[in-house]
Amino acid sequence: MKQRIYILLLLILIPLQMEAQKVGLVLSGGGAKGLTHIGIIRALEENEIPIDYITGTSMGAIVGSLYAMGYSPDEMEQLLKSDDFKRWYSGDVEEKYIYYFKKNPPTPEFINIRISLKDSLKSVKPHFLPNSIVDPIQMNIVFLQLFAQSTAACKENFDSLFIPFRCIASDVYNKRAMILKDGDLGDAVRASMSFPAMFKPIEIDSILAYDGGIYNNFPVNVMKDDFHPDIIIGSTVSTNPGKPKEGDIMGQLENMIMQKTDYTLPDSLGILLTFKYDNVNLMDFNRFDELHDIGYKRTLEMMDSIKSRIHRRVNPAQIEARRLAYKSNLPELRFKKVNITGANERQKQYIR
Repeated sequence: MKQRIYILLLLILIPLQMEAQKVGLVLSGGGAKGLTHIGIIRALEENEIPIDYITGTSMGAIVGSLYAMGYSPDEMEQLLKSDDFKRWYSGDVEEKYIYYFKKNPPTPEFINIRISLKDSLKSVKPHFLPNSIVDPIQMNIVFLQLFAQSTAACKENFDSLFIPFRCIASDVYNKRAMILKDGDLGDAVRASMSFPAMFKPIEIDSILAYDGGIYNNFPVNVMKDDFHPDIIIGSTVSTNPGKPKEGDIMGQLENMIMQKTDYTLPDSLGILLTFKYDNVNLMDFNRFDELHDIGYKRTLEMMDSIKSRIHRRVNPAQIEARRLAYKSNLPELRFKKVNITGANERQKQYIR
């Protein structure tokens, strides 16, 4: 009799446990190497593995935020292969966004030098280095287009996105990681990927926020503390900086700036997918297919192990239906008011 009761209890509890099982996905930073994350997400979706929470840093924040906003793997691929995205990371500005008064007027001179005797040498401030390698103008426009609607829809609460989300930035003044869970989603992601010298930092709550990888490039702890999932799937495409070479400026910067990150994930917490790349540069986004496929194939190779740990399933058709419902409720992107600074009245009128 007792055996029958135990079996009956197990039959009741196991389905409840399977239904309650929550899965967190943690994505490391790593520049273009983070394209691997999209292949992982595609393989998980195709095999009905749920993703209930996402945390990410830098490129992991970009991929994670897109998925958290309801982008499918196909839509992420389309975006990251687009001309818009190329302008985003190169800093090239579309012709239609360059106002005529920003350009130098055409002249027949081969060179034109204007000198004012009113200027004193004291007022001359030499600039030996640019503020950043990548001009942020185009990035700011693209981020507005990408993230504004989801920011409005979730009312600046990242728990209310299609999938609850966290990303990591760095407060270099106080030397600490910043866990971004509310506010403007575009600003949060923009801060998380702003590697010093490569991209200009962004100000959040009066703090200059830089790339989250400086202090936490693999935010497993944030996933545990904020979401408490039953199991974590981690994807790391970075390692701690090695010994830099004389001509490797980026490698030297990484060694000076980046703190050591713990890229491990205890087996008791979940499943870790590790990818080591020696020949992929920070901006090799033209290698999308190659890097995506590496992540996709590795995840398929580990799928039996993943399924043995994660018993709950979600139908891809149901996920797509939820995406469509979420996107249908996104507000229209409209501007109610434009504030202009740093221009005279005639310029303001033209800009409006």
